[in-house]
Amino acid sequence: MKRVTVRTYSMLSSRPGIQRDEVETEAGTVRELLHELQETRKVPLTTNISKASVNDRFVDWDDSFADGDCVTFLPPFSGG
Repeated sequence: MKRVTVRTYSMLSSRPGIQRDEVETEAGTVRELLHELQETRKVPLTTNISKASVNDRFVDWDDSFADGDCVTFLPPFSGG
């Protein structure tokens, strides 16, 4: 079992700002962690419209993460 910090942004939460939650997980990849969160916390993201980072570095969905890492799920965004 790993313990990681999961960060999400206000559009994914009823609370404003960046949310940080400590999560215990058996997931081996970022994709598996997202699927776990989708089932347990109703996170409204999918891998085809969002990005993820581990310790502030963008990663592929099938990349792994370690105990103590910080995994961030980023909603779709655009600039202008």
